[in-house]
Amino acid sequence: MKKILFSSIILSTLSFALHTTAKADNTTLIAFAKLDAETYAEGPQSGKATKAANGIAPPFKSQPVQGFSAVLKNKDGTYMAMSDNGFGTQDNSSDFLLRIYHIKPNFKTSQGGTGNVEVLGFISLRDPNKLIPFPIVNQETNDRLLTGADFDIESLQQAEDGSYWIGDEFGPYLLHFSADGILLDAPITLPNPYVKGQELRSPQNQFNKTQKEIIEPLVQRSGGFEGMALSKDKQFLYPILEKPLTNADKKQLIIFQFNIAKKAYTDNYYLFDLDDKATAIGDFQLFDHQSGIIIERDDTENDLTGHKKLILVKLGASGQAVERKELVDLMRIHNPHSLYSPYREGDIGTGKDFAFPFITIEDIVIESPDTLTIFNDNNFPGSSGRNAKLADDNEIIQIKLDQPLF
Repeated sequence: MKKILFSSIILSTLSFALHTTAKADNTTLIAFAKLDAETYAEGPQSGKATKAANGIAPPFKSQPVQGFSAVLKNKDGTYMAMSDNGFGTQDNSSDFLLRIYHIKPNFKTSQGGTGNVEVLGFISLRDPNKLIPFPIVNQETNDRLLTGADFDIESLQQAEDGSYWIGDEFGPYLLHFSADGILLDAPITLPNPYVKGQELRSPQNQFNKTQKEIIEPLVQRSGGFEGMALSKDKQFLYPILEKPLTNADKKQLIIFQFNIAKKAYTDNYYLFDLDDKATAIGDFQLFDHQSGIIIERDDTENDLTGHKKLILVKLGASGQAVERKELVDLMRIHNPHSLYSPYREGDIGTGKDFAFPFITIEDIVIESPDTLTIFNDNNFPGSSGRNAKLADDNEIIQIKLDQPLF
């Protein structure tokens, strides 16, 4: 695949202060596209262990192209969109194959466009070299294709050498793949920044099943790595937990720092204070060496009063809370060109006042100083944020800020 293009941007401390006053109600929808919920790619039948929802019944004829948990922009304007673990849990996703899809939106804008999304191909994530030290679903096959019972992949970056780094929730682990999807290193476990020599684990961590010493899972179930930023110089990854630790006395999330060249965590870490109305984050991207955007959300869907916001953050000293300022309220976006289509009876938040009322909004691409692209994770077939009676599609919106970020 073509190498991913990342922004190379300089933001001064002064400009951070000046441009954090942008009001969400001055944010404008400039482009819209969506991939139909029932879009399938080649592969074996799937969904045998999941339940019917929103009128869609398993098993599915092949592999659903769904649940985009991380997205990167290509130089040619297409995107690499990574699906998550499949059908929501470790137990029901053993027949869902982990992939990074190559997609091409034909955005609907004020100048035209269909609003459709073309799936151009995919990269299959696999472990043919047997680097994973615990049993996986396809343990005895040659390709050892990875499934949603093996990992819950939620965040993605591409290094300068073209290899992919992926953040997982089950470990939480960092996973390192070649550009064509072959695992290059054993899963990298997460050190506890508060207790030297101890790991942080989730209840799904496979090492607790294979090792004599069982470590108490302080990472919440479905609370592992959700977002992961890449530093401007591409030397460091900044994975962030989706939810607070189980023993946390505040609604704080930990942002870790990982040295790509050394393939090891540094001693630096940062804290992100969740808003009182928020329960989790969806993504984290940097646009300079210390400033970026975090998607913050609550657990509502199909509710126009929900908390779905973009938060401007600035890293500071290790061990301290990062600066945070509200940038965009995703429930209050101007839609002067009525770009949402096609409208279905019961759809909400589609008029001149546009909203993104999904329970999981997990992808942000910083396109330029004033343009952001945002994707939802549609949790196929279970989520119904846009319409209470219909499964969510994979929606893609581009918004223009009233003031540039840099």
